[in-house]
Amino acid sequence: MSLSYYCSGAANAPALVLLHGFLGSAGDWQSLLALLKDDYHLIAVDLPGHGSSQWVEEDAQGADYFCHRLEQTIQTIEQIEGISLKPFNLLGYSLGGRLAMAYTIAYPERVEKLLLEGAHPGLVSEQERSERYLSDLQWSRRFREEPVAEVLLDWYKQPVFSDLDDSQIRSLIHEHSKGSGLLLADALVSFSLSKQPNYRQALCQFRAGSALSPCVHYFYGENDHKFGLLGQHLLAEHVIHSVHPVAGCGHNVHREQPEAMARLLRTL
Repeated sequence: MSLSYYCSGAANAPALVLLHGFLGSAGDWQSLLALLKDDYHLIAVDLPGHGSSQWVEEDAQGADYFCHRLEQTIQTIEQIEGISLKPFNLLGYSLGGRLAMAYTIAYPERVEKLLLEGAHPGLVSEQERSERYLSDLQWSRRFREEPVAEVLLDWYKQPVFSDLDDSQIRSLIHEHSKGSGLLLADALVSFSLSKQPNYRQALCQFRAGSALSPCVHYFYGENDHKFGLLGQHLLAEHVIHSVHPVAGCGHNVHREQPEAMARLLRTL
């Protein structure tokens, strides 16, 4: 079953597929898409259980089945438009970035550039995995049992969102509280970082591979200290090709600084 998607931009330009983060939708990219409409054939995709994409039973298999659904979606777009998108650029934010890594590893011939925005390549220790699993289970229970807006009040108190002010948090809660708590709970557990393989070694093979291997670029906001440090470590470990800090923002670069993000994408 194909995922819901939205196409815009220049049909004859290089293709850029965009995957949003947890709680979001394809509409989250609106400001960035408006800036890139002359540079790319833009395809913004709704993740399973988000936006207009249905959640199916197989989605509980996690990233592996998501890769299958995304490939089905790409093939559907190619059939409808009568073109080949291969190879395309793939941009993923947070959860979308983790799923973008999984897809690129599964279909490396499909992707020319893998563009990661504040995305985690995978936990290393079993203790980290166990702690993350318990945390995601607790959040999942709350999304199932409590009003989404009440859960989000605590969700945005997490350190990764510490740069957001009260008005920004209220706006995000208003925007995201319309989603189904049950679907969000399913997605949170199925795509939990605790279940994700450590993708570092697979990405290193791209870094040291042939000229046809996907190039991997990493973006983070200068106020996002956790993912800024992670990005610098990935560069030092030769996991990625380049790292790009963006001034004046935190975890969500494309939302807070779309102009800067657009300028960077045009230079790669």
